[in-house]
Amino acid sequence: MARPPGHVEGIEPYVPGKPIEELERELGLRNSIKLASNENPLGASPAAIEAFRSAADRLHRYPDGGGFHLREKLARHHRVPMEQVVLGNGSTELIELFARTFLGADGWAVMSDQAFIMYRIAVMAVNGLARTVPLHRMRHDLGAMAAVASGVKLAYIANPNNPTGTYVGAAELDAFVAQMPAEAIIVLDEAYRDYVEEDDYPDGIRYVREGRPVAVLRTFSKIHGLAGLRIGYAITQKEIAASIDKVRSPFNTSHPAQAAACAAIDDAGHVQRSRDANRAERSFVASELTRRGWGFTASVANFHLMDIGRPADAIYDRLLRDGVIVRPMTGYNFPTSLRVTIGTREENVRFLDALDRAVGRAGGGGGART
Repeated sequence: MARPPGHVEGIEPYVPGKPIEELERELGLRNSIKLASNENPLGASPAAIEAFRSAADRLHRYPDGGGFHLREKLARHHRVPMEQVVLGNGSTELIELFARTFLGADGWAVMSDQAFIMYRIAVMAVNGLARTVPLHRMRHDLGAMAAVASGVKLAYIANPNNPTGTYVGAAELDAFVAQMPAEAIIVLDEAYRDYVEEDDYPDGIRYVREGRPVAVLRTFSKIHGLAGLRIGYAITQKEIAASIDKVRSPFNTSHPAQAAACAAIDDAGHVQRSRDANRAERSFVASELTRRGWGFTASVANFHLMDIGRPADAIYDRLLRDGVIVRPMTGYNFPTSLRVTIGTREENVRFLDALDRAVGRAGGGGGART
């Protein structure tokens, strides 16, 4: 039997959040909750759901491979030419497309060591080389990344970062963009940007409008609640977009996903309700973790990275048996940490109560706040 090449053999597979259906099937549970994948607990916009249903009579037809109507709407929404918009099967596909298009064997990319793990997988899958830079106080160290960027073709930056929920401000990012080699493309992953309300948070699309070699990735999976449809997009220079289109599969986004995304863009009220709910519940969970003495990293996104102070896999397993799914962070080299999505008040209370029970069985105690 043929074996994959060595660079593929060395990839540690991405481990997604455990599906509710799988947990309940394995343990015979009912009414479980999932706070593992940073999904919107309010669900999708009603307008997006209706648009999805209305698209059902065209399921026998291939979608518009270029996604004309969605790209046109996105271009108007962001005030950029339509030629600068590329659609993806979620922003994760776009992460891979940039590696496939611009790296190849021995091409270098730079990223933070504890950032979204798909950056490293995308680079390794094309036999590229990843230069990883440690986080500094749980944030991207952009100065250190720029210092090792000679010869780099891609720089992946998640802002806010997953799994820490931290962000880099406009002044830091301006300095980084100015220091990067002209031949490098900065892939700025803004999957969680809609949750950020800090005044100094930068708008990555500004760099694109200025003609910089920047690609901004956005997704409908988070605040828009369309994770199950897998739809995202990149905004970048038209030459970069044209190169990506040479590699992109011709029908990579479905017609129902395009239709739902078009409707989601127009429902600003749903986005605001989701943002308001996340702000309130993120604060509630933070205050409850603090009251219990648990350490966590201050987040601007829709999750908290909390430090258990001991190997977290055992606590994760106890939570599963209580019908609560969170995310252990061992794969991100945070072996004593769990990442928990901000849910509804009912879900958050249930998580906290289950955590109390799980830790009580494990002996109590918490980690230090960062």
